[in-house]
Amino acid sequence: MFDFSGSPVPVRPDLRYAYVNTWNHFARPGPTLTGGERIELLAAVRKGQASQLVDRSWLGPEIATLADTLYTDPASVHGDLVRAAARAAGDATTVEVIALVSMLASIDGTHRALEAHLEPLPEPVAGSPTGAIAAGLQRRRTHVPVPPGPIPFSLDLLPDEGAAFQALFGPQYMTNAEMAMDTFRRQPGLDRAQMELISSRTSIHNECFY
Repeated sequence: MFDFSGSPVPVRPDLRYAYVNTWNHFARPGPTLTGGERIELLAAVRKGQASQLVDRSWLGPEIATLADTLYTDPASVHGDLVRAAARAAGDATTVEVIALVSMLASIDGTHRALEAHLEPLPEPVAGSPTGAIAAGLQRRRTHVPVPPGPIPFSLDLLPDEGAAFQALFGPQYMTNAEMAMDTFRRQPGLDRAQMELISSRTSIHNECFY
């Protein structure tokens, strides 16, 4: 798994380990979706065809459009699109879909950048949704409920999805502890300034909204 067949350069072991863990996370039941529904969704968005799943009771046209757009054209994602999905499917399902698709897009994007073959999606794990949804969160000029604090994290409504995202975020970028180090440098890899330059350019290209 994750041998990056076709890549012209080797891939760090910690990155491959993070990707395997993310694949295992995809396969397990989530807060509102079963493992089968999660894998079915991810397989569809890889083809830009989540809209073809709208006959499913858990996936209406609004959230299907959000899923396809987030994967294929993230610069086109805007607040109205997120809020429409949340009104139709509920906050929790919307956040779960955002978490899943954004993680898949980042991993697949790495493969495409390296001209490596995309990793086949895992077989789903049986079981019912976990219902692990944080209570007491509110919208604070945000599109989904978030916790209090100066820098809210949009996935905190679903603690398990947020933890999976953070576990993937660190190896691909920097952990929170590494961000506190002005002189951080990944070995082998880029230094802090180089990472920030690439991340800022990517955010501008994707027209990220915060």
